[in-house]
Order: sequence, then C-alpha cells, then structure tokens
Amino acid sequence: MGTTHEIPRSPAAKTDAQGARTAKPANAAAGAPAAAPPRAEAQGEVGVDSPRRISRNLVWSLTAAASSMVVHLAGLLALGMMILSMPPKPKVQIFKASVDVERPQEELVRRVEKDPTPSIAMQPPVTAGGSSEQAQRTGVTTAVRQLTTRSPMLNAQTVARPSALRIEVGPVNILASSGRQFATPAPQEMNGQGFDVAKDYNDAMDRITQEILNKLAKGKVLVVWVMDQSDSMNDDRDEIMARIERVYVELGLATDGASAKHSDALLTAVTSFGAGVAVHTPKPTSKPSEIVAALKSVPNDPTGAEMMCQAVNVSVQQYQKLVQQGGRQLMIVLVTDESGDPATNASQLETTIQTCRNLRAPVYVLGREAVFGYPYAHMHWIDPATKIDFWLRIDRGPETPYAEQLQIDGIHRRFDAHPSGFGPYEQSRIARQTGGIFFMLPTPEANLWRRDDRTYDPESMRPYLPELASRFDYAAERDKHPMRATIWKVISDLNPYDARGEVKADTPAQVRFWDWPTDREKFAVDANYNLKKARTLLDYLVKSQAALEGVRKHREREPSLRWRANFDVTYAQTIAYQARLHEYIAYIGAFIHTPKPIKNEFGPSRPTNSWDGHYVKRTLVNDAKVAALREKSTELYKKVIQEHPGTPWAARAEYELKRGFGCDLHEDYEDPRRTQVKPPVI
Repeated sequence: MGTTHEIPRSPAAKTDAQGARTAKPANAAAGAPAAAPPRAEAQGEVGVDSPRRISRNLVWSLTAAASSMVVHLAGLLALGMMILSMPPKPKVQIFKASVDVERPQEELVRRVEKDPTPSIAMQPPVTAGGSSEQAQRTGVTTAVRQLTTRSPMLNAQTVARPSALRIEVGPVNILASSGRQFATPAPQEMNGQGFDVAKDYNDAMDRITQEILNKLAKGKVLVVWVMDQSDSMNDDRDEIMARIERVYVELGLATDGASAKHSDALLTAVTSFGAGVAVHTPKPTSKPSEIVAALKSVPNDPTGAEMMCQAVNVSVQQYQKLVQQGGRQLMIVLVTDESGDPATNASQLETTIQTCRNLRAPVYVLGREAVFGYPYAHMHWIDPATKIDFWLRIDRGPETPYAEQLQIDGIHRRFDAHPSGFGPYEQSRIARQTGGIFFMLPTPEANLWRRDDRTYDPESMRPYLPELASRFDYAAERDKHPMRATIWKVISDLNPYDARGEVKADTPAQVRFWDWPTDREKFAVDANYNLKKARTLLDYLVKSQAALEGVRKHREREPSLRWRANFDVTYAQTIAYQARLHEYIAYIGAFIHTPKPIKNEFGPSRPTNSWDGHYVKRTLVNDAKVAALREKSTELYKKVIQEHPGTPWAARAEYELKRGFGCDLHEDYEDPRRTQVKPPVI
C-alpha cells in the first residue's frame, strides 16, 4: 500500500473537538504536545469573558498573524530571489534570408566538384558535417565496378538536414537560407502551377498577358524576360518578338508614343543567359520597339552552358531596388528549351526560389517537355559545308528531382527521348514555389531525335504527377520506403554517366555496341573484353531482379501510383535485359569466329570503317532459362500497358517489346571529313 501524504495546513489556527476555533501559537511545532488548558476560575483565574482573558487572546491572535505574515513574506522573498537568479528565457527569432552561414563554402564546392557515382543530375543531396571519406548520401551510390562482389543492398543511413548553406553563384551576391526554410511549403497565395499545357506560343502569351493584367489591377508591374542564349532558341526568340507588341496592344499600353502616365504602369526588361548572364535593358522600358531591340541583341552562346538559376538570381538583383523603391510588382518570364546546367541547378535551385519569394516575384516558364526519367535528349544538326549530320546532346530532364528510370537500355546508355508528360523538375518547381506557372509548349521540334512523339492527356496523367519537393525532402521520403529505395539503388548502380555527364570509363553498365573494328584480330580483342563486361552486367541484373522481388510485397501497399508504375517497368527491364545480354554474348561470341563478309556497298569513296549494332527480334539462344526470361518480361511489359494505359510507362513497355531481344551488326560508312567538322554545343 502506498504512503498517504496529507496537504499541510496553515499553523495559524485549529479546530477543537467541539468545533470552536482556538488560537494556536505560530511557533508550535508539528507533532509537539498540546498546550496546557487554561486554569479554572476556582484557581483565581479570570472568566472566559473577562477583560484579561480577552486581552490575552487578542495578544495570541496578533502574535499568530504577525508570525504568519513574516513567514509568507519570507517565502515570497525567497521565490522572488529564485526568479531573479534564473537565466532569462531565450527569445524566439525567426530568421529570414541571411548572409551568416554555418557551413564552409569549400565543403560544398568540394562535394559538387567530386566525381561521384551517380552523376550530379542523379546524386543525392550533400549532408551536413562529417568527413569527406564517410558515406554522406541518402541511399547507396556504390560504384558499378563493385557490382560483381555483392547483390544490391540498401544503405539505411539517413541524411542530416543542413542548418545553413552558402551557395556560390559567381558574381552575384545571393542570400542563403536555412534548409528547413527551403522545405517549408509555399503560402497559399504563392502556390503556383508546376504544370500547364500551352497549345503554342500564342496560347502561352495570351495566358501571360492575363497574368500581367491581373497584376496591373493591383498596381505597377515590372516584367523581366529571361532568355536562353542557346542556338536552338533562335526560333523561339523570333516567336516572342513577334508577339511582344500584341501583348502591349491588348493591355492598352501599346504605342511608343503612349503617355507617361500609362507607360509607367508596365515596364519591361530583358536579360539572357548562357555560360554567363547579360542585362540588355539596364533601364526598363515601356516601348515595344526598345523591347524588341533588346530581344534581338540576345547573342548565341557557343559554350552550351545554361546557367538558368543564376540568370533568375541576377535578374532579381538587377531590378530589386527599382521594385522596392517604386512599390512595383515583379514578374519573371523564363524562356528556355533546356533544363539548365545540372551542377548549378543542384546547388542554387533552392536559393533561387527563396530569392524570388522574398520579393514575391512569380516565375513563369515557357519551356519544353522533360524526357521521361532521363536527363538528356539529342538535337539533329547538319554541317552547312559538308552536309554531314550530327546528333547533339542537350539537357532536357528528368521530370523528377532524381531520375526514376534506368539510364541504360540493356546494353548501353539510353539514346531515346520518350516524353514524360511534364516539364523539367527545376523549372516546374521554381514556377510552383514562387506562384508562377510552367507552360509546357507542345510545338513539334522537327530536329529533336524522338522515338515517340505522342502526347498525354493531362487529366489521365494527374495520378502520376511527379513530386516537386526539394531534393533533400524527396530523397528523405523516397528512402523511407524499401521498394522506392531499392529501385533507386538499381538505377544509381547502373548509371553509366560520371559527374560531368560523360560516360564513365570502363563501366560494366556500358558495353560496346557500336564502332566495332572491321579488322578481325582487333575485333576479337575488343569482343573478348566486352563479353567479360557483359557477363558482369548480367550478373548484376540477376541480383537486381532478386532485390526487387524481395520488396515486391511493398508494391501492393505503395500509395503512389507513379512509384508502382516505376516498379513495374524496372522489374520487367531487369528480366528483359538479362535475355538481351544472353543474346548479345551468343552473337558477339559467334561473330569472332565467323564474321560477316564486308560488302562495302558505297565503294572506295565511303569505305566501311566499323560494325554498328542494331536490335532485332530474331534470337539465337534456345536455352530454356533464357526463353523463360523472354516470356516473363513480355508478360510483365503487357501488364504495364494494361495497368498504366496512356502513360509514359506504357509507352516505354511498348517500345521495349517492339525492338526485340536479339542483336545484329551492320556495316557503317563514315565520311572521312567528319573528324574535321566541329559541331556546335547547344
């Protein structure tokens, strides 16, 4: 039984057995013997109501009251001293953008410049603190060279959120903000649209005109057009110039001779970007002719770099004083056909968003559709002198913070450009988080190598919306789910690109398929080497299949339809690619001993200089296990088409089924002048 504790009472008084209140000495100790009763009248004492008795009782009462007052005053004094001696309660301070940061700039630069696996476009975010030799990434980024030593294993190590970052953006002084603030959802009034389809530039310009009109209803506006300097954007800039004046006409602010009162309502500025950022209108203007002249002055940058985030930051910094002092609203219209430089996107995206949010500047993007689960697309270019054509790689995706699809097609890196149905991640996130809109332009690009030109119904794609959270939050959430983390593990391990976006040397994920030497001995040497790599890749695909089967139970409980589709396609590919590699090994092995005769159909002017690979439906291997791989993957691809109709996942499954499991080598004829041509970088 527990001990019962009574609440102590005040020592000033107590009640006797008859209910009469009698005074108690203030200094009476608890538990001391009771005081002797008053002496009786017979002994010569005064009566109960006698003046002497009354006087004595009064003295006792006053004494008790005084004692009680002293005790209470002492208690209050002690309590007061305790309060005064306590340390002051810290004030809660909400920090906005601040230049005071905790993480050294050198640490971030070292991590970005390091040559990790996978590439910058796919690598997890940098963690805070710790040695550079420690595992600092969300998930596992094991080098492909280690694939033969073990099966896919999930690294459960989590990433610590950085408390503050300083991002280097070149000549611009950009404020840094805490990582926690970056992850905070935008206020309701700043929520924009990460995705909207425009029929063409006319439709997009009409929508932007309406957005400008809505702003003008609230006050003066400054619109800054941020133009991509890529050579591939020449036609797009012409489209913009042809419509700028119409925008001003529709707004009633259209003529160069407009009154100062009206022309001051809407000002326009033009900046552009490539490897650097150019300001074409140091002083914003309201005259359409000056705006068109500024657009015409946008150069073609030969480097192929697109410092998109830095361009938005420079544009905000350039006109920040004008906006703040003039009480003017700022709008950014970003026009580009690429997703931007991967390295600066990774390091500056969140700072760019915060910079725009600080000035409540929405960013409207006129951009192109991202490639499905892949960073690149290829543009067709013909040399005007020799008429030799080239396929030039551009950054065009992916639609998610990190690629959610395999970067190989079974034997080598991908070259397809399947549409994703959404815009590139960085541009969609900027628009969403700043209160703007990403307008996806569906205008056909005749010079883009696309194996699939279909478009997708936005409503059908709504359940498959990509996650537009920060890279940190996306990776943290992804790695909470075993199925998602395992898919990412396989994608990362099989990524053939290095940090610069170049194919990694000697990676098993990239087996030779083109440019085989026609000399028989040289072919045999190359073939034996690549057959060894193919067996290494095959071994990893077997382990990947087992790893995915180990988390297949999570597929049914997966809340995201997008991630269920990712699992379905990746699982089917790991099986199909095993069958394809078995065919490759059999065909190349046989070609060593019995190569095709060289026909040299074009004669001495264009001699055959290599063998190039092609996929065919004809197969050589009759092994029952390989046949089972073909049958199972075919069944899985058909199931993807059935369960995810009208989506990029179904389109990818159809593509895989059409190209077959076999391979064949054809003669390739190269123009000897090809090596003398220097194609542009776009």
